[in-house]
Amino acid sequence: CPSTKALQSVALLTGATGRTGQLVTTKLLNQGFLVRIFCRDEEKARQTFGLNPNIEFCCGDLSSTQDIEEAFKSKKQLTHVVFMAGGEGADYNIVNFLGLKAFAEKAELCDSIKHFVVISSAWATRPYSIAGLLFNSMYQDTVPMASHYLGEQALRSAACKTNGRLNYMILRAGGLNEDDRYAKKYPDAYAKGLTYQQGDNFDFLGIAGRPGMCRSQLADAVVSCINVQGRYTFEVTGSGNFERTDSSFYKSFEEDKVLIASLDSNRHEEIITAMHTQAVGQLKTMAFAASAGSIALVAHYGWLQGICFVLTMDAIILMIWSVFLTKQQAL
Repeated sequence: CPSTKALQSVALLTGATGRTGQLVTTKLLNQGFLVRIFCRDEEKARQTFGLNPNIEFCCGDLSSTQDIEEAFKSKKQLTHVVFMAGGEGADYNIVNFLGLKAFAEKAELCDSIKHFVVISSAWATRPYSIAGLLFNSMYQDTVPMASHYLGEQALRSAACKTNGRLNYMILRAGGLNEDDRYAKKYPDAYAKGLTYQQGDNFDFLGIAGRPGMCRSQLADAVVSCINVQGRYTFEVTGSGNFERTDSSFYKSFEEDKVLIASLDSNRHEEIITAMHTQAVGQLKTMAFAASAGSIALVAHYGWLQGICFVLTMDAIILMIWSVFLTKQQAL
C-alpha cells in the first residue's frame, strides 16, 4: 500500500454479508465511507447490497494467502479494516485466528491503514471456563473462544510494530440477540444504551439472565469506534448508559498497556497451556464443591438425596471433562 494520505475513508470489510455485517456496511456507507467487501460469494454480496458505486467486491477465502493479498489491493487507499468474519458454519481457527492474524499482518505493512476494528467474543480468555466449554461443545473441531483470543493477540502484536500508526478496537460481544426478538422481549432494554467494560468479566449466568444486546446495537458500537485513537479491548453488551453512537466513550478507559506488554511472553503454546491449566483447576473446584454439597445433603436430608446429588454432579463433570479432552487438541 502506498504511504501518501488518503483523500477519503476506505474500509476493507470481512463478514459484510452476515447479519451484523450488513448493518455495519450500511451505516458506514451512510457516513460517506467507500467499502471494499472481502467475501466468499460475490454474487450473494452483490444481491445483498445491489449496485452501489461506493462498494468494491473482492472474492476470496480467509484460508488463502493469495486471496488475502488481493483483498488489500483496493482501487483507492485503504484507511480502515473492519473484521467481522465468523459465525455459523465457520472454522474458527482458520477465520478468527489465522485469518485475523493474516489481515493484521497486512495492515501492519500498509501505511495508509490507521484503524482496525474487530468483533471478538466474551469469554475470549476463558475458553475452558464452564460457560466456554458448554458453548464450545456445539463445535466439533475447534475452540471458538481460544481462536478469538489468539487472533486478538496477533492484532496487538502487529499494531505494536507500527510505531503508533495502527489504532485498534477489539469488541468482545456478549449476549447477542436478533433485533426483532430483542425489541419484543426487552422493549425497555432495546431503548437503552450500551455497556462497556474492560477485562474478561462476563458471567455466564449473568448473560443468561439479562437482556444482552441486539445486532443493531453491536453495529452501532462498531461504527462508533471506527476512528478510535489508541488501542483498546472492551466487552460490550446492552442495558448501559453509553449512547449507541457515542464515539468518545473509550476516553474514560485505559488502553491495552498490560496486554501489549505481555505479548512477548504469550506464545501460542503458552497461551493454550495456561488455558488448559485453568480448565483443570475449574473442574477440580467443581468436583470439590460436589463432594461438599453431597456431605451437606446427607447431613440434612439423608443418604438417598446425597447419593443422587453426587451422581448428578459426577455426570455433569464427566460431560464437561469429555468436552475438554476433545477440544484439547483443537488448537
